[in-house]
Amino acid sequence: MKQNSVEFALREELSKLEKIILNAQHRLKEAPEGCLRSKRHGDCFQYYHRKDPKDPNGVYIPASEQNKARSLAQKKYDQDIIHAAMRQYRAITGFLEKYDPGILRKIYENAHESRKRLLCPVELPDQDYKVLWQAFEYPHKGFAEEAPEHYTIRNERVRSKSEVLIADALSEAGLAYRYECPLILGNHQIHPDFTVLRISDRKEIYWEHLGMIDDSEYRNNAINRIRQYEKGNIFQGGRLIITAETQKQPLNRTAVKKIIEYYLL
Repeated sequence: MKQNSVEFALREELSKLEKIILNAQHRLKEAPEGCLRSKRHGDCFQYYHRKDPKDPNGVYIPASEQNKARSLAQKKYDQDIIHAAMRQYRAITGFLEKYDPGILRKIYENAHESRKRLLCPVELPDQDYKVLWQAFEYPHKGFAEEAPEHYTIRNERVRSKSEVLIADALSEAGLAYRYECPLILGNHQIHPDFTVLRISDRKEIYWEHLGMIDDSEYRNNAINRIRQYEKGNIFQGGRLIITAETQKQPLNRTAVKKIIEYYLL
């Protein structure tokens, strides 16, 4: 199973810190020796280059050599950045060594069957949670009489071949989903094409497939729908997945599988 959202965010932060440290170390290799001293002079500052630690004053840096002052100031900044970033890095790695997002679940999972029947767990195991989530009943939208019939491997009717493709790929990946389950956003109710349970963090992810981008009216309605998500603080790349197709560029199975692997597993 992939990392949960907390672990993922922390590992992203570790990667960011590594880059910050490496870049600062690279700049320090080019930095001048010594350090900078500054002194207020009226509304301005005067800068001095201290090469000898025993010299408390240093050599005055004229305005014509301000690049030297900048380099010395950057040197101290980079030194402080490296120190702080390494401290943060050690704190995060230390936390991750001890962090177990599934520890509460494991207590119930490891209990004897005879005891499980008597317990009320604070957190259900993933499979039990998924089954309970999938069993949720909700009102379904109807279909027009002349609408073509498309069915998924779950024998669930959907509105297009592309939705069959998405639904079947979700099922094959072992993901629980709800088709056109009502969602309240502000004062509006919409029906996302798919509401998918991402079990790693137990969040509901909404998947909208825009199947007729060639049509201008459809396109405008799709944009309005996306704006509704945004007003509800649901954004693409976060809890919203958006796929689209045209007649010349239809949705394909490979793209759907990659999206599922990236966002949902």
